[in-house]
Amino acid sequence: MCRTIRARTIADPRAAGKFVLFRKKPSIRRELLKIDGQLLEVKVRLNPRARRMIVKVNPATGEVCITVRSQRGLPAALDFARGETDWIANQIAKVPKPMPLVPGASVPLRGVSHEIRAAAKGPAPVWCADGVIWVRGEAAHAPRRVLDFLKREARKTFEARALQHAERLGVKPARITVRDTSSRWGSCSSARSLSFAWRLILTPDSVLDYVVAHEVAHIRQMNHSPRFWAEVKKLVPDIAAPQRWLRVHGRDLQRYGLS
Repeated sequence: MCRTIRARTIADPRAAGKFVLFRKKPSIRRELLKIDGQLLEVKVRLNPRARRMIVKVNPATGEVCITVRSQRGLPAALDFARGETDWIANQIAKVPKPMPLVPGASVPLRGVSHEIRAAAKGPAPVWCADGVIWVRGEAAHAPRRVLDFLKREARKTFEARALQHAERLGVKPARITVRDTSSRWGSCSSARSLSFAWRLILTPDSVLDYVVAHEVAHIRQMNHSPRFWAEVKKLVPDIAAPQRWLRVHGRDLQRYGLS
């Protein structure tokens, strides 16, 4: 499952009536764009397969990306982006403020708020007890230690739920990985490899379970056809509530991590 990033587009007239004899990988360069009186670095992707010029703002990071077919189309794309500076500034303003994983902060582990506290001693570098995430050691190392703890919790939970769902559908994942992604919560490859965003461990159990079930169902159906959704509903009958939760709260979870 992936989240849609809002974009403004204009047609590229050079795309009409042409075809590509061979495929090239998109190249990336950096340009400067003035937004609200300040110069902002934007990423420019030169992609010969693109059919139109696109300006995107990543809802998690605020990064601005412009996609254009060729170097020749770059001036027109930058002019288009300059005409959309109000829209771009508005999207950047919506990006959640970073919430570093330091003592005194709170993090919603499995949808339940947990305060991070420093500990002089304890059973592990990081552990969870009674609604508190305890972290030992120097304060400078706390964010990385807490993040590693959350990723371990994520991996254990994803593996357990994925294997349970897979058994019910009579399938077997080839691999289960945890990634630091902002554009999608999970994915399933044609080789049956499942991947999940670690921040999914911050969501309520019903939401986490839905995303894991969604990706496991892709092992049976690599599409979003009615048959696919029927497989998902075998595992999670109520899909509307978790989908709604992700739409409303998903972006806010991107603020947790290393600042």
